[in-house]
Amino acid sequence: GLCEDVINIVRGNGYLNKIILNDAYADGIDIDSSILKIDLLDIKNTPNDCLDLSFGNYDISRITANNCKDKAISVGEKSILNNYYSVISNSKVGVASKDSSITKIENLLANNVQLCFEAYNKKQEFNGGFIEIFNMECNDYNNEFEIDKFSKIIKKNESL
Repeated sequence: GLCEDVINIVRGNGYLNKIILNDAYADGIDIDSSILKIDLLDIKNTPNDCLDLSFGNYDISRITANNCKDKAISVGEKSILNNYYSVISNSKVGVASKDSSITKIENLLANNVQLCFEAYNKKQEFNGGFIEIFNMECNDYNNEFEIDKFSKIIKKNESL
């Protein structure tokens, strides 16, 4: 796709079985102000974020993100993401949660990322981000996590 966001869902409500996306122009999938349950997202080759979520509630069973030049999964602006299983590879950042967002991931496998996960406050009208990861394996990374004073990350029931 040649649009800024190849797939952009705004004010969606419902269920999607799967989205498969290859070779985006900028962001791969951008979902705003929605309440969605999704079984599978498979995103490859994006020069920016593979998945960008904001102002919504998202229940995504499985996410596969490969070759994301920025964030594989970006959760922001008061969003809630519940995810059962994610596989991330060859990306700058694995998972980012920012600006009053809550990100919960049951199982995460990340390979060849610069940063496994980060939680932070970006915009002054929001608080920090929150990430809870229950089972995680991050291989071949530069930094495991970054967190600011407004945010919290819990990994395997331990606060970082």
